[in-house]
Amino acid sequence: MRKMKNKKLKTTLSIVCYLFLLIAICVSGALIFHSSYYELVYVSGSSMAPTLNGSDNELSGAVVDFGIVDAHKSAINHIERFDIVSTYYPDDYSSDGVLLAGAKKKIKRVIGMPGDTFTIKDGLLSVKEGEEYVSIPYKFETSFTTTKDIQDKTLGEDEYWLLGDNRANSNDCGKFNKPVTKKQIAGVLVAIEGTANLKVKNYRCINCGKKYKQNGTCSSCGGSLSVQYDLVNKKYIWPKYF
Repeated sequence: MRKMKNKKLKTTLSIVCYLFLLIAICVSGALIFHSSYYELVYVSGSSMAPTLNGSDNELSGAVVDFGIVDAHKSAINHIERFDIVSTYYPDDYSSDGVLLAGAKKKIKRVIGMPGDTFTIKDGLLSVKEGEEYVSIPYKFETSFTTTKDIQDKTLGEDEYWLLGDNRANSNDCGKFNKPVTKKQIAGVLVAIEGTANLKVKNYRCINCGKKYKQNGTCSSCGGSLSVQYDLVNKKYIWPKYF
């Protein structure tokens, strides 16, 4: 009888251990897939409000939305109008095309597509089809306090016109009056997964990239330091897909 009980106990423990191992493999696999094939991003500032929520004052403890960006070339090659993308700007590169050490990715919405001739009047978009301009309705909420109107703008074969949904508080193509090229786009937003608090990770020189624990100036090149954050206290929601 005792041998029967011991055998049942061993079998039960084996099944429990197997289940725990299976769960661990699934979780670790999901994490590896997430980190290898997608990029975790957080929303900086309020330029994409009310769609995405960030903090104008990037201070430790500020609450921001976070989510995932698909950085595959296939995703970038299939960008559609009104997609939200993670991107660098033309002035994030040196004169010889090298990305500057202090460059930060921005999150904006695609308004103009490659080859478009378009007009933005009173904040509304019209794209030229043949000899006529056709109104393209927005599928999202936006603020037209500042409309950033433009007339008869034609984009090149690899150029995009990016704007923030919160027009009045967005540093975008409408502000610096230049398109963004495909090679400057880092990925396409897939989903917002939740909210988190910002926590200072370190400070990095915008010129040479050297890292410091305290803010100030770079001891190597004298450049200014840019704060780098971690995300803590993550609160997951039912993902909001784009």
